[in-house]
Amino acid sequence: MRILFLRSIKTAPRALLFISRSTAIAAALGGLVVIAGCKPKPAPISYAPPPPESPHADKDEPTKELPPDLYKGMPIYPGATVDHVHKPKGAMREILFSSSAQMPQMVAYYKEELKKNDFRITSSLIMPARKTWSCDFTKDGRPGSVMLFPSDQDKSLMTIDLIYELPSKAEDVLREPKEDFDVEGPGPVAQKAPNPNTSN
Repeated sequence: MRILFLRSIKTAPRALLFISRSTAIAAALGGLVVIAGCKPKPAPISYAPPPPESPHADKDEPTKELPPDLYKGMPIYPGATVDHVHKPKGAMREILFSSSAQMPQMVAYYKEELKKNDFRITSSLIMPARKTWSCDFTKDGRPGSVMLFPSDQDKSLMTIDLIYELPSKAEDVLREPKEDFDVEGPGPVAQKAPNPNTSN
């Protein structure tokens, strides 16, 4: 009995020591977790999404100015704004305008102004239900067309789609050069030098 009692005395502190060690380790680990959880997390960095690129960005000219290769005297509807000036595609170029005007007034304007500026209308087609009008024409042997239809972005606006053939390089070469003179009217007549062979 005494031996069992002594064994229980000797083993009891070890068991208690084991429990206290494991408890201490668990407490320490729990403390580390709590401390790690208390660290302030860095604020998430928000990146602004890049602005959406226009589908026309890669094929548009850098400015919206009317190009010099446009027909001389090409009628542009009054108040229309240039939306896109596309770069030439092959021998053709496209320019898109928008206007708040109504289709009947625009059709009447183009019919009158094209004829007035020596454009020869080869065909035209109107579809009132779709609010669409197209007109093919030529000038100086260069074909072109103008179409009117409701804008895709804003149905209260009308799109004017102008497509035309670029002038050929040969035309520019054959054109007579323009001469500019600074003198207006006849200038002073230079006096002739006396001819030594003539007798007085």
